[in-house]
Amino acid sequence: MFWDDEQLPEVPADILDQLEGRGFDMGDISDRERSALQRVIAINQRLYRRAWELEHRVEELETHGQYMRQQIVGLVQLTRRLGYEPSTKPPR
Repeated sequence: MFWDDEQLPEVPADILDQLEGRGFDMGDISDRERSALQRVIAINQRLYRRAWELEHRVEELETHGQYMRQQIVGLVQLTRRLGYEPSTKPPR
């Protein structure tokens, strides 16, 4: 599952129409239902964005890890061609 392949979930039109039809201003604190819904939407969007960022970071790290493995394999092959056996001793 790739987060960037999916559309952001939207508030159903009937709920938006119901809230819009009340005549309250968007910033009206007295409309608790609307401000609660806006907070939930904002939290959901932040979580969705953070999950997307983390997924892409994992992909970058996996790519970097594969590149590092290729370099290590190449170095081991080079040392063997030069007549050396790679050491299995832990570094000092």
